[in-house]
Amino acid sequence: MSDQARTSGAAGSAATARTPPLVLPLHKLRRGDLAVAGGKGANLGELVRAGFPVPAGFVVTTATYDRFVADNRLGETIGAAIRDAFAGAPIPPEVGRDILAAYHQLGQGPVAVRSSATAEDLPEAAFAGQQDTFLNVVGTEALLDAVRRCWASLWSERAIAYRERQGLDQQAVKLAVVVQRLVAAEMAGVLFTANPVTGARDEIVVDASPGLGEAVVSGLVTPDHYVLRKGRWGWRIVERRRGRREVVVQPRAAGGTEHVAPDTAAAPQPAMPGYPLRGSVLRRLARLGAAIERHFGGPQDVEWAGAGGKVFIVQARPITALPGPLPRPSRLARVMASLMAEMLPVRPYPLEVTTWGPGLVISALLGPMVRMCGLALRVDRLFIEEDGVIVRLTGQLPIRPTPGILLAPLRIVRQARRYDLARWRADPLLAEVQARARTLEARDPRALSWADLLATVRAALAISPLLGEIRLRYIPGAALAVGRLRLALGLLGRADRFGALLSGVETKTLETNRALEALAARIRSNPTLADAFAQHEPAELWAVLQAQPSGRAWLAELRVFLDRYGHREAGGTLLVSQSTWKDAPEVVLGMLKGRALAETRPPTERPVWKAAQDQLLAHPLLRLSPLRSAFLELLAQARCFPQLREDTRFYATLILPVLRRTLLELGRRLASAGILDAPEDVFHLRLDEIERLDGTWPPPRQLADELRALVRRRQERRTALEGTPLVDPRLLRRAEPEGGALLRGTPGSPGVAEGLVRVVHDASAFGRLRPGEVLVAPYTNPAWTPLFQQAVAVVVDSGGAMSHAAIVAREYGIPAVMGTGDGTRRLVDGERVRIDGTRGLVLGAAPRTTGHDGEEQPG
Repeated sequence: MSDQARTSGAAGSAATARTPPLVLPLHKLRRGDLAVAGGKGANLGELVRAGFPVPAGFVVTTATYDRFVADNRLGETIGAAIRDAFAGAPIPPEVGRDILAAYHQLGQGPVAVRSSATAEDLPEAAFAGQQDTFLNVVGTEALLDAVRRCWASLWSERAIAYRERQGLDQQAVKLAVVVQRLVAAEMAGVLFTANPVTGARDEIVVDASPGLGEAVVSGLVTPDHYVLRKGRWGWRIVERRRGRREVVVQPRAAGGTEHVAPDTAAAPQPAMPGYPLRGSVLRRLARLGAAIERHFGGPQDVEWAGAGGKVFIVQARPITALPGPLPRPSRLARVMASLMAEMLPVRPYPLEVTTWGPGLVISALLGPMVRMCGLALRVDRLFIEEDGVIVRLTGQLPIRPTPGILLAPLRIVRQARRYDLARWRADPLLAEVQARARTLEARDPRALSWADLLATVRAALAISPLLGEIRLRYIPGAALAVGRLRLALGLLGRADRFGALLSGVETKTLETNRALEALAARIRSNPTLADAFAQHEPAELWAVLQAQPSGRAWLAELRVFLDRYGHREAGGTLLVSQSTWKDAPEVVLGMLKGRALAETRPPTERPVWKAAQDQLLAHPLLRLSPLRSAFLELLAQARCFPQLREDTRFYATLILPVLRRTLLELGRRLASAGILDAPEDVFHLRLDEIERLDGTWPPPRQLADELRALVRRRQERRTALEGTPLVDPRLLRRAEPEGGALLRGTPGSPGVAEGLVRVVHDASAFGRLRPGEVLVAPYTNPAWTPLFQQAVAVVVDSGGAMSHAAIVAREYGIPAVMGTGDGTRRLVDGERVRIDGTRGLVLGAAPRTTGHDGEEQPG
């Protein structure tokens, strides 16, 4: 190292040195030396001084970068020009001597060369991956070239764009370079001292993979994933998930790295942390991460490498965009979170918030009932919004009591006596809902003026309050009947028959599923149709069938089906941005493809609810004619409750196709005016913002520019939120599984069944489910229930015993486990499991063996 560097180092912290040093060893730096060593160098120096296991190294300071730029007159240009100029610019002799002197002092072995910008590793912006890193740099020429390339990477397109988004002065940013001994890692990865998804401060998340950590950091592999939780007696491993380890990054003898297949990579040493990581090593990493967090005073994102039985820290920076800690939720808050996770599996757009979305659905369908009960509904308390973008569920209850709650019982009883439950389907309001929806459906959005398009939107939204009024009229009586039935069964000592008695209710959902089964039966009975469905993917089927006489006849039947039931949401979400069956018939074709391959499930000789009714009527008290008649009347009224709930939702979605088409037509016209890039971008706007356009074409330039900037800003915000769940998983957290259980959830439908797992994330994968498989889904709504005729059991991340999935599973007599939280992440396709719907457990099952005849035999 030069005399200049040694003199500066002896003076103490670089931040206080009178003459800016060119090179400094890590142990001379601390966190305050950001201007000299950049974020990465300053943090590493702080870790070294605190005694953490950091590989030895030095920093080529920002003064060296300034000297290089000045000597080569590179400060006159920025961007691509300066980046290209760096390639041929010589490093000043004095600078080169200092760098190589420090390298010689380090031992001249393989090193890692990492960029360290002055705007980097900050609490509000990590700048992760914006500048370059070079691993296994060997030799003096390679080192100097790597330093020069690090400097140049400050002006890469991605780094410039990132700084622009962060609002930083491009000319004020400088770059230091960290040079460290390379850890020839056998295992490496990242460690978060707080859960970056949920924000839980009592959890540490570790991702690991064989070889150098570059594979994990750059996303080349799906790493092994571990979650540890702080307990009274130390760190406890609460989640293990083996990664796919697609590739191993390892050093080459001549320098640089290579990507090799895992089976050809050098095997990790037995003394190393284990492969995969052992519990003792995970706990050692957790303790190390917790100590780093205490030292820096906040949650940290730590990169680590393990070799020779030791763990080294190669980087630490604050975790950015960490969700705030969640207060301990109440039971009601958990119930609300479970309902919202089922209703909104994806983040609503601003246009959905102001048209057909959570606010309207809750206010229109639930608001009247809530107000009758003397409660104030505050939908605005449900979500945290930033610039019109929903960030996450607040966890707060959207209702609060008012003095009117004292009169609620009288209002409910009066309403129940006023309306006859048996006649709810004949209510004139229901006929009006269907007539209005048909009128709107007949409109062609392309033929409408701008004002008429907006009028169509408002007319569609005005239909939902009518369904809210229908619920207000009849649900009080049905709810009271359900309560009285539950009480009567308790008095008779048969409370266990409550669920069975409310099953088998005729609903629009079951009617839809029967119509689907009729279409599937036509496929099975026609060899030409059966061959077409067996040989082609759902997206191809319409064109294939259109080319065949029998296919055209069958498509005519499908069009009738779509006309009656095609307003159902294709993805199972009550969001207008999502396609309906009419918009995406390939979803229906995918379901039918699976059902056409399935054997029809024979109907039960006697419905479950009828058998339960007969058992109860045999009770001595119910043999008395007056009590028997009263019980049968009560049962008929109680069975109206699930019918009301399901069917009013069915009718509420009647407006979805025309509303979606109308909003997309608004988007198409905005795209033609250059305000949007694509019609679908209209969902980034609020309805009141669209209404600012009065149909004048082209729109005023200033307004167009405002809307264009607004859409771009919201697009970027939604992209940044892609890894943040809408509903905090801690609100849905279930108790730890019992014994050898894989998952624990809420019992949804009783019974035990065994089969292979099929994870279905969305409607596009409906056709992947095969008969006899266990359907594992993130959520389910009525649009998913046709799959239940093929599945042997159902496992769902969200929902409870009163969810649509649980209700329909009970109708079909298949076990269901609801609200597992993360079943879609923990279970994998082809895994054999046993579903205990009675206890709410998912258990591992022994694999079946294959006999000599090729048939599966019980294992």
